[in-house]
Amino acid sequence: MGDVITAGLGHNKGPLFDTEAVDAFVKEASEIADAASEWAKVEIATETKAGELKDFLDTARAKLKQIEDHRKVEKQPFLDAGRDVDTAFNRVKDIIERAGKLAKAPLETYLKQQQRIADERRQAQQEAARRATEQAERERLIAERNRNAAAIIEAEEKTKAAADAARAAEAPARAKVSSATGTGSNRTGLRTHRSAQITNINQAMLHYRGHTDFAACITRLANADIRAAKGAKITIPGIDIIEEQKL
Repeated sequence: MGDVITAGLGHNKGPLFDTEAVDAFVKEASEIADAASEWAKVEIATETKAGELKDFLDTARAKLKQIEDHRKVEKQPFLDAGRDVDTAFNRVKDIIERAGKLAKAPLETYLKQQQRIADERRQAQQEAARRATEQAERERLIAERNRNAAAIIEAEEKTKAAADAARAAEAPARAKVSSATGTGSNRTGLRTHRSAQITNINQAMLHYRGHTDFAACITRLANADIRAAKGAKITIPGIDIIEEQKL
């Protein structure tokens, strides 16, 4: 292995590796590419010539494996270092995340209580607005029967006020808490998290039958079964097994 170049002060391209090995592989790759260009022009007419081309392709594949093996060796220290970094930082993060889950339980309890109070207040406001609307409508009808202009105007004003109160009561209530020291920029409240749970997989598949991701998932599962069959006869409902001859 050649000299390993280390990054100098101010270098921002990340850690380097054995560049001499890469240069050697580049030279060999260029030679293989030149030879491949010549072979691409050849018309195979004899078994000997076919065998020679096979030898060339075997050599190219062997070189690919050698390069891949060398790449893994060169990269492994960086992978190991990366895992060490992840382990160290994730452990610290895990401590804080778990601490947060423990500490936020009382706040969730408080916010749920406040949410219940807010919902009850909203329901009471809605009921009061409904009663006020009915009462205002009754007063308006009476005022119109009595042909009392002042009473009609008063009833219309009450009707409008009741309608405004009803609209205000329609707004969903959400309990929130602000920073005690003023350091928080946003108020915190309970959030509704929604997720899917399959209850009827046949209906779900029927719903998503036209989705490209669904088709890709089925194709991936079918190809896995085909590979597992290792050339043996296999039948998959709704799937055609395509066979192609490739070198």
